[in-house]
Amino acid sequence: MRDRLEKKRREFSCKMRNRKLFWSFILCFFIIVGSLTHLGFNSDFTRLKEDFKSKVKGEAVLPTFRKPTTIILMGVDERKDDVGRSDTLMVLNLSQDSASLLTIPRDTLVYIERHGYQKINAAYAHGGAKLARKTVEDFLGIEVDHYVTINKARFAEVIDAMGGVDIYVEREMHYEDPWDDDGGLVIDLKQGLQHLDGDTAIQFVRFRDSEGDVGRVRRQQAFMKACADRLSEPSMLIKIPELLGVAVKAIDTDLSSSEMLAAAGSLKSAESAGNIKTGVVPGWLQYIDEISYLIPNAERLEKVMRDNLDFNVSKKHFERLAGEYVSGNDADYYDVNFYLERDLKLMDYIEHRKFDLSDNEL
Repeated sequence: MRDRLEKKRREFSCKMRNRKLFWSFILCFFIIVGSLTHLGFNSDFTRLKEDFKSKVKGEAVLPTFRKPTTIILMGVDERKDDVGRSDTLMVLNLSQDSASLLTIPRDTLVYIERHGYQKINAAYAHGGAKLARKTVEDFLGIEVDHYVTINKARFAEVIDAMGGVDIYVEREMHYEDPWDDDGGLVIDLKQGLQHLDGDTAIQFVRFRDSEGDVGRVRRQQAFMKACADRLSEPSMLIKIPELLGVAVKAIDTDLSSSEMLAAAGSLKSAESAGNIKTGVVPGWLQYIDEISYLIPNAERLEKVMRDNLDFNVSKKHFERLAGEYVSGNDADYYDVNFYLERDLKLMDYIEHRKFDLSDNEL
């Protein structure tokens, strides 16, 4: 039953949405960061470039993790005289031939040690990567092995080094905050296909509308897809050495060179096996004291992590976690994850009727 479900889910996923480019970006990201880690231990940049060129000529055989390894990925909006907050937070679980990615929206209400209940992005502001890591561990009931942080401002320079990205802006985006980002934040993007440089790309992923954090997560995924399109172009190969020199200032990690290579190898192996899964923390979107939060649905989150993403989680932990939150209204509920029981029936129905959904918009 489980094997049948997994097979159907993979087939259905290919018809319903294409995540391959998204994961191609993540794979490229790890390869780049792995090279950056190597650069951190070896100052001979010329040797690094030659080493990279030799590897892209053929199919390099990368190592993989022998046991499940969990890594948190954080996009940090560090500013002058301010450590910043983790605007983007993802938990990546890797093994030899599988990969799962859980996105935790920045508005998710969690308990932060010594600081009480706050949005999860505040954990980084209070205690950097160390406290953010512990907060994620306490919230999900798992152990996090490593972290990777990406400085938002520096990452704009990486996008510029890539030559920018092409992305479809689904609506007019206008927003001004004179008190933001050491001089003010101005977002002014037109609807339609746009070529975004580093600054305008940051505007795109930071724009916040009536959808709140839900819309921001969706735009971040669209941005990753656009980066994947750009990174997959043959002309980008010759730009990788230049990218390394820029990106080294944007990224911090406790992964060693060998661990980065294992991460890249595990992702590549998982992609080849078609065993890559994604999920988002489900819950209720609510305003408390005029501040927006996502109130987690602990019971549903346990099922998403265990059944959809194959995380090794404790049922007792989520039973305790459920006691910390009060459920919201159905109209405010947010859940974009795969439902095993419901969606299996839908897949059976579609398979029986032989529907072709390839040309339909969903």
